Amino acid sequence: MNNPRKMLTGIIAVISVMTSAVSCSSDSDHTAGRLSVEPTSAGESTETIVSEIPEISSQTNPTESVEPPEPEEPIDIHGTEIVWLSDYDLNPEEGAQRSVAVALFEDVFGGKIKYVQTSARNRFTTLSSMILAGEEVDMFEYEQGEFPKGALTKQYQPLDPYFRSMGMEKGIWDDMTDVIDSLEYKNKHYVIPYSISDPVVMTYSRKIIKDNKLQDPYELYKKDKWDWNTFLELSEKFTKKTGKPAVRGNLGNSLIHSTGSRIINYNSNGKLFNNITDPCITTAELFMQDMSAKKLYSSYWYEYYTTDTLFFAYDSWILGTSNVQNPEMDLMVVPVPKYPDADGCYIMCDFNAKMLVQNSRKGDAVATYIQCERIAASLEEYKKGAKEYALIPETSSNGTVKSYITEEQYDALQSFTDPLQVTPVFEYAGGMDDRLSGSGGLIENISNTFLINGGNEDDWKNLRNSCFSTLREVIGEYN
Repeated sequence: MNNPRKMLTGIIAVISVMTSAVSCSSDSDHTAGRLSVEPTSAGESTETIVSEIPEISSQTNPTESVEPPEPEEPIDIHGTEIVWLSDYDLNPEEGAQRSVAVALFEDVFGGKIKYVQTSARNRFTTLSSMILAGEEVDMFEYEQGEFPKGALTKQYQPLDPYFRSMGMEKGIWDDMTDVIDSLEYKNKHYVIPYSISDPVVMTYSRKIIKDNKLQDPYELYKKDKWDWNTFLELSEKFTKKTGKPAVRGNLGNSLIHSTGSRIINYNSNGKLFNNITDPCITTAELFMQDMSAKKLYSSYWYEYYTTDTLFFAYDSWILGTSNVQNPEMDLMVVPVPKYPDADGCYIMCDFNAKMLVQNSRKGDAVATYIQCERIAASLEEYKKGAKEYALIPETSSNGTVKSYITEEQYDALQSFTDPLQVTPVFEYAGGMDDRLSGSGGLIENISNTFLINGGNEDDWKNLRNSCFSTLREVIGEYN
């Protein structure tokens, strides 16, 4: 096989910005490649002409161009076709342009992708059936609610044996290593995120902030002063002046994780353990009780930000629709405020990753494709194109604008997915068992009970103690 680095130089191509990294629409089924906003359907792309894929240096600064991983003895995957099972095709529709990752995978490394179609509803059932039947399937989408479950049920293989094909020793992964290790299971890496997506953010109106003579949360964030204390101060002032609750949305779980803690944790021996007695989690629960007592939280639900409250805590993809619904409100976003004693800004988010399917014999090729996704997510040349596309409003067939984000909002969201500026918290409990993550499950109870109903420290102790047997049973199954 030719040297991949030399092949990169001088390749003339017209390639699309990876559409799954930059659309603003809401589609929870297609999470691949999103940086902070939602994907479009396959084949819907706006072309960015890259006249020449650049010679890439060996610099490791993630804000600069970095060298595409080239093992000292490259593993030849030329001619290898990986089978991709999904409800959407990575390959472009006829006449459309390829994503950056697919173009690199095909032109630089000589690989191919065969698409096997399934429905979003049935994709996990199809995966299990194909594995049991011995049918060929190599690569599958990572989904937060299915890991580590999928590793326990042997749907996925660890990627550790293929780190060289992923270019893990090269600089493009340097800022992601802590993130990758935070998803470790049984001392192995089944999930290698190539980017962070969908941070939980707090959408607010700067017009309302000004009208009520409050400090701008984003300005506080930039000064490292956006924490529980300033959030509580703003919320109390707003509620006292307007008589309205200050915040609604998915706040409780984000407050817990803003401490840097998680309900189920992982130790150096490769074991999961019950972490619900962590004092930081107790502090978060008592903070929620205080918010409830002061009538600062509303459980009333909308699908986007409204001026009924000061803040709306939800995944970042909601921002595009919220802008359309509030055109005069000058919307902005901040992360959920940090725990005052935390050593940094810890966030809830999702991850973009591809899984190596159990029994696949093409681990090197799947790992190489993941490498291509990381190149596409990290090189400035491609990130600039992603931004240009993200700023194009999404319209309906009759030209009505359905969703849009501003440049300032886009830049802010990118900072909330930068592992040099924030620390993602992966919650094992979210991908283990419906008793933990399902409707009415443990996570929902400890996230919402006190925000909605209030309580005291004894109430928290009672709720916490009621969780012990369930946590013991579930963790026992995974260890």
